[in-house]
Amino acid sequence: METSELIDELVLEEQFNIDQEKKEKLLLNIILSQLEHNRSNLNIKAMYDKLGIDISSIKTLEQVPYIPVNMFKYFDLRICTQEQVVRVLNSSATTTGIPSKIYLDKRTSIRQTQGLISTLTSFLGGKRRPMLIIDCAESNKRGDNITARGAAIRGISTFASKIFYVMNSENGELKLNLDRLREFERSYKDEEILVYGFTYILWSRFLNVLKQEGIKVDMPKLKLLHSGGWKKLISEKVEKKIFSETASNLLNTSATNIIDFYGMVEQVGVIFIDCPSGYKHVPNFAEIIIRDIQTLEEVKIGGTGLIEVMSILGSSYPSQAILTEDIGEFVGIDDCPCGRRGKYFRFKSRVDKAEIRGCGDTFAERQVRR
Repeated sequence: METSELIDELVLEEQFNIDQEKKEKLLLNIILSQLEHNRSNLNIKAMYDKLGIDISSIKTLEQVPYIPVNMFKYFDLRICTQEQVVRVLNSSATTTGIPSKIYLDKRTSIRQTQGLISTLTSFLGGKRRPMLIIDCAESNKRGDNITARGAAIRGISTFASKIFYVMNSENGELKLNLDRLREFERSYKDEEILVYGFTYILWSRFLNVLKQEGIKVDMPKLKLLHSGGWKKLISEKVEKKIFSETASNLLNTSATNIIDFYGMVEQVGVIFIDCPSGYKHVPNFAEIIIRDIQTLEEVKIGGTGLIEVMSILGSSYPSQAILTEDIGEFVGIDDCPCGRRGKYFRFKSRVDKAEIRGCGDTFAERQVRR
């Protein structure tokens, strides 16, 4: 089977049903075939050359050269032609003030959308439903350059039959439009609905406002998906349990309908959703490696370290292995009570002012711009 056909099969077919050993072999073969193309970017070529990367000697996913996520902020890592770029994704730039820039060609964009749909279908089913977005319409404005928020909204809205934005943007601040919220509640409170928002926006601009104003909303059949902003909430002593209990109480639904997922703009299309047992699972077309924060070796089950996210979706930038600044706990393989196969883990926290040693250092030695 051709590599392209194998990628499509892993992306489009049912997820979380391949044993880890078989999955690693499939992903490794695909990734090895992709790595040579990365050398077309002179920054990545310089990194590979400096580290003495011999692609033919790579025998495991752990040995695949990773790119520290911050490198997307400082270097142009496009591996397609400028003419092939159909969209540029920008991160929120909350830490450094410099956004990551991720270049998408048509094939990458399509595969990322397909991957997101396949993953969400495993948790939500394929039914479209009314969707309430805890954000303003401007966050999903049309254009070739979009933010992490816009990319997430676009992806999840694939499951929407209708879309409603419940926030207004006033002088750069998000304000709850209570009339619009009540209108949505009256129209759809007895139906299955989908709600999405960035975790911190949900907490600070929506749930806290409802709580302070003594407002409760009756939407018992909702599924509330949220992601992003945990670093701020943890600093405010808001744990996941508190978040879920607060949301379920204010929205009159079960806490099991409040669903956290982990993702990143550098790996759009790859998301890790909490199962009923509270663990995040890895889809068939992706992988995670938890690396010890000191040695950068893969930790054993039960260990914690930096989360590396691997993906076979990208053909326009090096998506194969990206080392994040997030801490995760490696929980298990193939044996989650929910029945999903492969690795599963917990997100723990962000690293403050992380300095990742290793291949990222070599970028600074040859700052080639394309």
